[in-house]
Amino acid sequence: MVYRISKPKMSVDALDLDTISIANKIAETSSTSLNDIIKILMSQAYSNTSFTSLFSGSFDCEFNQEALSDDFDINVLGTFVVFKPSAFEILKPLIQDFGEFIEVKTNRGLMILFNLLTFGNEDISLTEVKYSDGFEHGLHSLVFIESDVKNKPIFKSKMEGANLIYCNDDFFNVVKNNNLTGVEFYKDLLSIFPTG
Repeated sequence: MVYRISKPKMSVDALDLDTISIANKIAETSSTSLNDIIKILMSQAYSNTSFTSLFSGSFDCEFNQEALSDDFDINVLGTFVVFKPSAFEILKPLIQDFGEFIEVKTNRGLMILFNLLTFGNEDISLTEVKYSDGFEHGLHSLVFIESDVKNKPIFKSKMEGANLIYCNDDFFNVVKNNNLTGVEFYKDLLSIFPTG
């Protein structure tokens, strides 16, 4: 089974960590210009750019006060996943070969950002492209090759545009069996408003 993972509905992002704040941090120690770093980061999820290829160190970030009541173990921020240290220790053995970990120092303590660097292989015969006025306009359906993604606990889709995060049963079961909070799982792989 493949699931789409997302933050819970009506929840707020725990960290104020966006492209500009990441770019500013990288620019502090990089010989690459801020504008070039921003361009790289704008396509980072699709191009699979490693943060550690751009800089070494950690990010400093404010914890969003509105997220304090949620206090999630896992926070999904676009195509990044941020873990509390306790959740990181549980999930690290499962996902460490599929991306990279960056420390994030917050006013609530250390958190770990996971930069996903793995794509699942789509089943081209079952994945259907949508067209509008003769031009490609997203996907109508998305199916992954089972033999490929059964060995990838967490992954992205190039055909979808690398905007969403997917997982297999291994990731799903570890999260559920350890009662980790902050992630919702959907069998609907594409909808803006997914259902169970």
